Amino acid sequence: MNVSDAFHRYAEKVCEQIRWKKAHPAVAQEIEDHLTDQKNAYLAAGDSESIAEEKALLQMGDPVSVGTALDQTHKPAPQWGMIGLVLLLFVLGGIIQTLLLKTIPAGDDAFAARSAQVLFVFLPLSLAAFVGMYFLDFSFFGKHPYVLPLGLLMVDLAAHLFGVFYGGKRWLILGSFALSPLALSLLFPLAFCGLFYRLRSQGRKGYLISGVLAAVFCLVLSYCHTFSGVLTFIFSAGILMLIAAKKEWFGKKNQTILLLLFLLVVGCLIILLMFYAPFRYQFAFRARTIFLPNSDVAGDGYVPAQLRAAISHSVFLGKGKDIVGISPILIEIPGMLRSDYLLTYLTYHYGWVASVIVVLLLAVFLGLGFRKALKQKSIFGQMVSLTILCTFTAEILLYILANLGIWLIAPIALPFLSYGATALLINMALAGVLLSVFRTGEVYRDTAPHPIFSDSKFIQWADGKLTISFK
Repeated sequence: MNVSDAFHRYAEKVCEQIRWKKAHPAVAQEIEDHLTDQKNAYLAAGDSESIAEEKALLQMGDPVSVGTALDQTHKPAPQWGMIGLVLLLFVLGGIIQTLLLKTIPAGDDAFAARSAQVLFVFLPLSLAAFVGMYFLDFSFFGKHPYVLPLGLLMVDLAAHLFGVFYGGKRWLILGSFALSPLALSLLFPLAFCGLFYRLRSQGRKGYLISGVLAAVFCLVLSYCHTFSGVLTFIFSAGILMLIAAKKEWFGKKNQTILLLLFLLVVGCLIILLMFYAPFRYQFAFRARTIFLPNSDVAGDGYVPAQLRAAISHSVFLGKGKDIVGISPILIEIPGMLRSDYLLTYLTYHYGWVASVIVVLLLAVFLGLGFRKALKQKSIFGQMVSLTILCTFTAEILLYILANLGIWLIAPIALPFLSYGATALLINMALAGVLLSVFRTGEVYRDTAPHPIFSDSKFIQWADGKLTISFK
């Protein structure tokens, strides 16, 4: 579409009145499109090009007045309620971790030092990551979709070459900080999201390529990370791809493609469970403890038995009843409590009320997040926000099941509350990206092949008249 210099100057004058600079490209594009459409209408009515252009500008009105009006409606949307929830959970996690310092046995100076490092170093770093990602332009992940996947690949390669072998995986040690393979798996859904968005330009072919990429991501996660990360990725990427098919982001829906994709993902999962030895062993024995909880209390059933004993002896409010017949060692170990079994600790020591309050706060955060995500007008805004929310949802569900003694796979983290330093840092960063989408997603415009101008919120033509909406 050819746009005259006069229309460019008019759009620039309008944008000069709008203080939110991020909104300028979208506003300028829509202003120029409207002026061009109106000019074409005058040309069709028989006016010369110069007269048609002049009439279009007169019809639009004074650019300063139009820009001032648009300035009132184009402002970042901070989402203070969700920010408050994240910070409340973050502070609550700090308080709980401070309480846990009292459970450190006398003389365990190494663990005390580690706990102090998390509280006084990684809490501020995690808060800084949240703020930094909040003000970051989330479109970075769509414009540069290869940066995050390549970064994760480089970290995995470095861990494989130079990492320390611990717990069946290699950890990359950076000074006194260890990058957890379990926590790093939380970044894979967002890494996939950027590639998925880019592939939509190839239609159904891109959709199938995305399915293959998802399988590759699962294999990398299974080899370098953990099965918890595999399930979290499958949940997040699967939901994203189903929504994409329903909304026809890759073109007309094709049930055959959906079926092939479903079979591919399920097939990869079955292969991992049946043929990948570490998963096969752990999955089989842990599954037995779910149906036969007392089958191996001293072996593979030890952790579920400990957790179930603590849960069954908990009360509504206050510390639970004394446990008879089994020593509740697990709920007294600070390292376990602050990372994997925080909800069990809260339930046994402070009552069901404490855990219910935490879960309800997380549920409210997810509910508000999904409601806002589904209202995003841009495809990429929806993709990013839904991917991050699904990642949080999978984390929370796995964590709750593990803390109830349904210990099929190890939990990753309870977002904003449990520690691991890496998990806390990554979860706060993901929350920052999510809220960045909600703050600025209104003015984000998807790249081709999707139209930029088809669903304008603030400028509309009706019966040859310009209407500016302040809603």
